[in-house]
Amino acid sequence: MKLNRRDFIMGSLALGGAAAVGGLAGCSAPKQTPSDQGAMPDTGAEKGIPEIFTDGKWIGTAMGHDDELIAEVVVANGDLASIRVLRCDDTIGIGTTAAPMMAARILEAKNLDVDVVSGATTTSIAVRNAVSDAIMNAGGDLATFSLGAAESSGGTDQAVEVDVALAGAGTAGLIAAVRLLEAGKSVVLFEKQDIAGGSMPMTYSGVAAAESELQANYAVGRHDENPMFSKAGMLAIMSKYLVPENDRFDGAMPYQTAMYDNSGKLVDWLHGMGVGFYSLGVNPAYGVTPYLAPGCYMGGCGYAKDFLVDRVGALGGQIIYATKVTELSQDSDGRVTGLLAEGRDGSTWTVTAKAVCLTTGGFAANPEMIAEHYPEYAEYKFNCAPGSTGEGILMGQKAGGAVECMGRELGAFLSTTSQAGSNFEIAFLYQTTPGIIVNASGAQFGNMMSDNHGMLGRGLRDAANGGAFFYITDESGRITTNKNELYAMDTYKCLERRGDMVHFASVEEAAAALDLPQLEATIEAHNAHALAGEEDEFGRKNLPYLDTYNGIWIVSCIPTFYLTTGGLAIDTAGHVLTEDGKPVAGLYAAGDVCGSIEEKDGRPYAMGFDAAMNYGYLMAEAVIADL
Repeated sequence: MKLNRRDFIMGSLALGGAAAVGGLAGCSAPKQTPSDQGAMPDTGAEKGIPEIFTDGKWIGTAMGHDDELIAEVVVANGDLASIRVLRCDDTIGIGTTAAPMMAARILEAKNLDVDVVSGATTTSIAVRNAVSDAIMNAGGDLATFSLGAAESSGGTDQAVEVDVALAGAGTAGLIAAVRLLEAGKSVVLFEKQDIAGGSMPMTYSGVAAAESELQANYAVGRHDENPMFSKAGMLAIMSKYLVPENDRFDGAMPYQTAMYDNSGKLVDWLHGMGVGFYSLGVNPAYGVTPYLAPGCYMGGCGYAKDFLVDRVGALGGQIIYATKVTELSQDSDGRVTGLLAEGRDGSTWTVTAKAVCLTTGGFAANPEMIAEHYPEYAEYKFNCAPGSTGEGILMGQKAGGAVECMGRELGAFLSTTSQAGSNFEIAFLYQTTPGIIVNASGAQFGNMMSDNHGMLGRGLRDAANGGAFFYITDESGRITTNKNELYAMDTYKCLERRGDMVHFASVEEAAAALDLPQLEATIEAHNAHALAGEEDEFGRKNLPYLDTYNGIWIVSCIPTFYLTTGGLAIDTAGHVLTEDGKPVAGLYAAGDVCGSIEEKDGRPYAMGFDAAMNYGYLMAEAVIADL
């Protein structure tokens, strides 16, 4: 294999681009080269592609965020009659929501240059490329449908009065909105992206559920077998991770206690309204932790997000998309009385509310705030939800709120690098794909099993690792990557097709091609530990033996930081607090806009999704009580 490290990392084997499939009008044949066509005369057009824009059904493809995206374009009377996305394997709740929206925009305007769906740029571009490919397959001229960006038609000025206004329709915002609507409160949510959810669809969907009916039904009297069945057991586990210098409450953990007091109620509430959970006990990998259906990293959070969005509408709430909250309104006593918002179309909103909830997320997508609060991370790009720009924190501070938990250590997860321009997340590859991760010289550098995100974050920042990383597996690992039976997970099946997982005939070939001088010795040492059934030098146990008889498979990857854990100070009910610990009247917050729940108690960040859901619920309960 003639492949060097640069070729490998930059994606010379990638499948992307607008690879033509050929139209289906009249069952057109696949494209052929002149040599395929024998003595056929050269007409200047490949067989299967007409010389003029031709009526019929045509197929186009492009590489999306995760995998190949396929679009169908129907041409009738020489014009676009319909556009349909036939396949989109991108993130459930992000790509799957945006793809049909983008197709509808292109069709309505008969213009490929329409705005992308904000919050899902990669998928939107893939739809545009796939539609372009289909048009070319039909013999069309892309210039005919490349009309430039449309000018905004201008929005309207609106004044609204509600019980509760929420800034941000992510995890905490959606949970809170549904709970408030159930209590009969009038609610409006403002979401600056074109789709709701924030970071929610990007998480892996495990949910703490101490003392829930869901767990109790599974336990059938076996509560003593696992500490995760009880609140006390969960808190005992969490107490082991407290960092003394950050522990303000002498081990009392009030924020996590409030979360686990509520977690069972939250899970049963979700389950009762129809949100799906993977059956406990069916899968030993999940243990007693409920996972949103259909399971670990299989889109459960995205499906739950879609459900909550629908429920907000069904209960009479309103989500205003593509509209950013810009300012909080306060009376002369400092009480927050509403907000101002601006739509992308020029619309303005003046909202009067009895309570305002900030659920805008963190600031990982704001380089200036990163430089201010996490200067040691300023040089790194964060692979995060694009809406995490921190304006909620700034508005909360302007209203008198304090911030906390800034500057703590941040964790990272793995993303691929060999598909050019892609950051496909492979955060759980270490579970689905037995193997090892090595640095730029081919050496291991930590224990990814016991401290995945922390170890990767430190590994990226350590210059000794050379800034390049490779995940090494064998033929068995390739098979479980495509479908891991233990986790019922096939999310990573695209890696091989995309060219992100590459086969080398031998370890020697890989080491030479990728300039990994220590790779052979690393694998030999690793396998010796595996065969002996002993820990390696990093304390990793139950090591997988890597069989190199049929060569090895390698994924070029990079640890990527993905969130910030500092934010607004709140109490255990979600009231935003001033520097002296007093509530800012009328102002509430939940989710990543707040300082990490775990870090408030003095332990490292761990479960932001659980915290966003539980504190979204707790915040809503506080608003209901206060009103």
